[in-house]
Amino acid sequence: MWRRLGTLFGLGEVLHLRPKPRVLDARSSSIEIMATTPIVYRGNCHCGRYRYELTLPREITTGTTCSCSLCVKKGYLWVAPPEGSFRVVRDDGHLVEYGSKALRDKFCGHCGTGVTGEHIAGPLSGEMLVNVRAIQGVNPFKLEPHVTTVETPDERGTINAAGDASHVFACHCGNVQAQLLVPLSELQVKEDNCSSCVRNAYVGVYPTKDQVRTHGKEHGFEYFGLGAEETGRKWGGVVHCSTCGVFVFNIIYGPPLSIFDKLPPERKARALEAYHRNVSLLPLNLRAVEGLHREVQLGSVGVERADEGTEDYAERLGEWEVV
Repeated sequence: MWRRLGTLFGLGEVLHLRPKPRVLDARSSSIEIMATTPIVYRGNCHCGRYRYELTLPREITTGTTCSCSLCVKKGYLWVAPPEGSFRVVRDDGHLVEYGSKALRDKFCGHCGTGVTGEHIAGPLSGEMLVNVRAIQGVNPFKLEPHVTTVETPDERGTINAAGDASHVFACHCGNVQAQLLVPLSELQVKEDNCSSCVRNAYVGVYPTKDQVRTHGKEHGFEYFGLGAEETGRKWGGVVHCSTCGVFVFNIIYGPPLSIFDKLPPERKARALEAYHRNVSLLPLNLRAVEGLHREVQLGSVGVERADEGTEDYAERLGEWEVV
């Protein structure tokens, strides 16, 4: 997401087993496996503060989704690994646990990525689950034809839109909300597989700031992207609820205006036009809309898809495991 902001603003800019396992990470696009050859997948939250390896007997070709409200709001796509196959490689102590009446999950309190979960109700109850979206080298778009959905009882009520709002976008616990003041059908809706978006299962809706009212930002945290603290490049922040971890909306700040002075005159005018157009937006995460899969169907809103955005991500994470 953040690497693309430069373009938007016109700036151009696993375990040791025998036989030896294949390691699949974000640089891997496909893999051919003998049935007896284990595969070691690398998984991590987006910022890399929590990393693990998952050793499986075969390639991940399917996953499971759940109808409970927390799974829906986080877009979880689950795989249930065999016992002993999950190994933590790095844990900087940022994981936060949240529990609904159906699911207990863990997410990174720095970047918001949901990594693992265990259902306490429904068909998946009692199983240790791993979020496929946080596993490197696995493309959720390609798994979709083979995904199974399970129905799980959930007693969470719906937060209804009031007054002039057409829809409410809310985290699971309700602390962070955004009210959309125009019909959803009038807005562009996009989804891609960039390294951040895929981990958040982000489906973006793009109203302008005057078409949205936000509430509870003080109950959330902003994630500015991989390496933002080191580079100071905080051009856009993803707002997650600090309690439940649900990603509700984006705030686009853009680069400092002084950066445009470095551009040739013929490019500067176009770049500034793009800058003002983008900072006027307040993107919402469609996964957080109240009534998703009931009143609002993903298939009916015309989602534009782009299967791209993970280039160089593994390299940017740096050394995988510090010995």
